[in-house]
Amino acid sequence: MEKLVEKSTRQYHTIRELQSEMALLLQEGQTAALVRVQQQWQSLNAEAQQTDRQINTLMQGRLPADQLLAAMKKKQQIMLQVQQQCETMLQQARTLQALTGDELTRLKQGRKAMDGYRASNQGEGHATLGSC
Repeated sequence: MEKLVEKSTRQYHTIRELQSEMALLLQEGQTAALVRVQQQWQSLNAEAQQTDRQINTLMQGRLPADQLLAAMKKKQQIMLQVQQQCETMLQQARTLQALTGDELTRLKQGRKAMDGYRASNQGEGHATLGSC
């Protein structure tokens, strides 16, 4: 049981490290690398959940020893940090999404304006200094 708790703690510690890497990649706009790290994160998160299910199965009907409780508390603290980091990254992603949406809207408006300008100039002779 203690080895499973240690394994789970290591998994969540690695998840936290991957989240830090994802946050940096998100800030830098490195989407390809972000996708790769996110896939690693999802895979490791699934493994950690499986480990936690094993722990829960073994814990049913048992009162853990003090040493095990301390190890589980440490794991819980790391899990809380992971949760907080997820919330922070979610807010960053939403902000980036809003900024990207605004930029896309401005680009579409600029393209529409340019298309209108091109349409109004087609078929007309271009004025030169000599014809003024």
